[in-house]
Amino acid sequence: MHLLLTLVARYAQTPPGAGYGFALTPFVAGLVVVPFSALGFVAGKVIPRLRRRVADPVLLAGSALVVCGGFALFGAARSDPAELFAAMGVLGLGVGGFSAAMPGVILAVTPRSETSSAMSVNYVVRSAGYSLGSALGGLVLSVGTDPGALVPDENAYTTAALVGIGIMVVTTLTCLALARRRPSAPARLPDPPLSTPERP
Repeated sequence: MHLLLTLVARYAQTPPGAGYGFALTPFVAGLVVVPFSALGFVAGKVIPRLRRRVADPVLLAGSALVVCGGFALFGAARSDPAELFAAMGVLGLGVGGFSAAMPGVILAVTPRSETSSAMSVNYVVRSAGYSLGSALGGLVLSVGTDPGALVPDENAYTTAALVGIGIMVVTTLTCLALARRRPSAPARLPDPPLSTPERP
């Protein structure tokens, strides 16, 4: 999901001499993340209310589709800075929804005694995902850079967006497969035996 963050930041700072980009300073380019944060916050407030009516895996699938829409928007329209803001807003809405729905999916299949460990693993995996997304974006842009060129060809950004769309389609289908499974009660460890006082 965070592959798009890398793409947008790099694209926004690319000088127009490359045939694309807006030569934004790092500070101004950082402002592009504001819609991401704002709509992510909104999604985090809305998803808990939707969980009363919609199953968590379905919410994950819907959020993945929203993220997919962010990739599609960036891949199709990025000739104006406002379009980058729009793509980041859509991405933030999807990522915020995904992050808000994921704990419910995890806790539904986790014994109560293991919930803290499960959530810790979730955060570790998310951090690894951030790194993987950045590395994947760098790889695609590197492949799309001609020898001796300082910046990648603009088509490399389209290719990276298509890679993101493909990943999110797989994610959506996986979430829908989870939604079709009959939910089961989380496993619980047996209660420890009651100790009886020793007789003198």
